[in-house]
Amino acid sequence: MKIYSWNVAGIRACEKKGLYDWYLEELAEVYCFQETKALPEQLNDQLVNPKSHSAIYAPAVKKGYSGVSTWVKSGIEHKHTIGLGIEEFDNEGRTIITEFDNFFLFNCYFPNGQRDHARVPYKMSYCKAIEEKAQELHQQFKKDIIITGDYNTAHHPIDLANPKTNTKSTGFLPLEREWMDHFEEIGYVDIFRHFTPEENGHYTWWTYRSNCRERNIGWRIDYFWTNKDMLKNIKGCSHHTDILGSDHCPISLELN
Repeated sequence: MKIYSWNVAGIRACEKKGLYDWYLEELAEVYCFQETKALPEQLNDQLVNPKSHSAIYAPAVKKGYSGVSTWVKSGIEHKHTIGLGIEEFDNEGRTIITEFDNFFLFNCYFPNGQRDHARVPYKMSYCKAIEEKAQELHQQFKKDIIITGDYNTAHHPIDLANPKTNTKSTGFLPLEREWMDHFEEIGYVDIFRHFTPEENGHYTWWTYRSNCRERNIGWRIDYFWTNKDMLKNIKGCSHHTDILGSDHCPISLELN
């Protein structure tokens, strides 16, 4: 099984830049999209009923904002749950949890803390809610957990091009990074770093300003995290930096 995650920065805009053609080339088992920024009724039929997959959307109440979507290949048994059951997060369309035979897949769009840090408390509350839901499902059903999406946080200095100048920027605040430390401590693993432990220069988001993508001045803020027990079933984790259409690139996880 191959799972893709991609913050598409507006699924309608990304479609115009080749999203659906890329989907047809890949035809992986599962796709998790974040920041879709659309209601299903605003979309072309191919995005609502993709050729070989069933698609579900969790849009935000506010139009043109946030939203996630999960596509699962036809024939794969699964069950979706939209949201966490917490209104302040579910109104922003941030979460879809999909249950498969052996694991739960969380498709998450973690909040941005904003330049003035006004939404950092909201972001940290969402992080805690995701963690609690993951622990609850893991303990209750004894299934593995995969949490993917745009976390909006670079964990370590090697996860962004300019760590020294961003110590007071949301996305690299000590508070945000400490939650990722804590997430590791309770038994979750950043899969890309598991396979690529020390290398810098691996990013998933680049500002459109100053040709940053061409110069590879970016941040690694899109992840796959799993519980440790799942490592034995994981073949690899990749960044697909050659795929354009958004200010993020797709990332993928391969399961044995």
